[in-house]
Amino acid sequence: MKLDDYWLKFRHSFWFLPIFYGTLALVMAIVSMYLEEAIPTRKIANFVPNALMTDVKIGQTILNAIAVSILTMTTITFSSIMVVLTTYSSQFSPRTLQDFISDVVTQRVLGVFTGGFVYSLLLLLFLKDLSDKKLFLGPGIAVIWAIVCLGFFVFFIHHVATWTQVNSLIDKITTRTQETIRNSFHLGIDQTKSKQLSVKENINELEKKEKIKINAPTSGYLQMIKLGPILKKATDNDHVIKVERRIGDYVLKDTPLYSYLDTRSLTKEDKNMYEECFAIGPERNTVQDVEFGIQKLVEIALRAISPGINDPHTAINCINRIGTILAELGGIMFPRPYYYDEGNNLRIIVDIQSYRELLYKAFYQLRHYAKEDVSVCAATISVLHGIVERNDLDRSIHKIVWDFAVYFIEGIETDVLLEWDKQFINEKIMRLAKMIGREKEYKQLKL
Repeated sequence: MKLDDYWLKFRHSFWFLPIFYGTLALVMAIVSMYLEEAIPTRKIANFVPNALMTDVKIGQTILNAIAVSILTMTTITFSSIMVVLTTYSSQFSPRTLQDFISDVVTQRVLGVFTGGFVYSLLLLLFLKDLSDKKLFLGPGIAVIWAIVCLGFFVFFIHHVATWTQVNSLIDKITTRTQETIRNSFHLGIDQTKSKQLSVKENINELEKKEKIKINAPTSGYLQMIKLGPILKKATDNDHVIKVERRIGDYVLKDTPLYSYLDTRSLTKEDKNMYEECFAIGPERNTVQDVEFGIQKLVEIALRAISPGINDPHTAINCINRIGTILAELGGIMFPRPYYYDEGNNLRIIVDIQSYRELLYKAFYQLRHYAKEDVSVCAATISVLHGIVERNDLDRSIHKIVWDFAVYFIEGIETDVLLEWDKQFINEKIMRLAKMIGREKEYKQLKL
């Protein structure tokens, strides 16, 4: 499992695709040189156009020009990346840097450039072994690769121009967070196999039993919990495991990470057997962390409404996208805290965030910093209406949304609002109250 974790981190790192294309170029250069030596020139000419066949002198000139050109394009590409990262950090949020760095297009462009430069450089190195031949194919292949690099370069300039648009960034963050909800929100466990704690069991009694806490081996953010392997191991070894931390929590070294609630079948060798099922890293990611995706949108919105930027329309866009995420969350079955094996034996207890908590964390900072901004306050109430509309049959969601609406509206600075401002917000409140069936409470709540 540790090897799989290292491979997964390397696969998603910035280095993977450049190293892959560089290695591919190395193999291609060796194979092409071997074929040049092994196959006579006249036979090669039967399968490729004559325009791709060059002599040594022209080949050296072509390869030298290609190597320099590709290195120049790579330098410009790195400069463009630095401009994007600076823009993201200063205007949007430092947490959004990893979205651009982890983008496959960015990594693939650098990979293609790296491969083209390595291939051209190696061919120049191998030319001395082919000096006795009239024509060879290597520079022709390098020319084709250079044309591909040029196409990638033009595409990358367009790609950077798109990424630097805040609306595009907001859309990509929203899309990735929605993918996390669909693919990893239940932490890799089939929700039909989980159920609520049965009557014969009592969580307080389980907590009172002798338990052994296993501490975190290092400090960092809890990025992933592999509940599937934990459930399998707990079933095979007759363990009851309680996960002490949530996804996205910062874990200090030598503080509890998980614990054994039933130690009857526990041996010394078993104590750290679940450690490999937890991924702890230096920063949060959106592999399983839905809250982190929402946090990025909140930070962009807060930057947008700050006095230095003063861009409420960007903040409203972020609020609308947060509403899209929360509406989708309301329509799915939330993970349950108790997981059983096939024999209905309790195996895992997980601390799960509630919908109420996610809704609060999504808007409480915006409520504080935008309490005097009519447009942002009205947009938030409209988003709450959209959440209710998306989950029109779930009365529990309706109650949570209405309770939060009361909290949010009570925090609005009514002293700085004029009559038209109050009327505009009251229309939003009335619409929400009618949707939930709280018209009677509207009279006490309106501004």
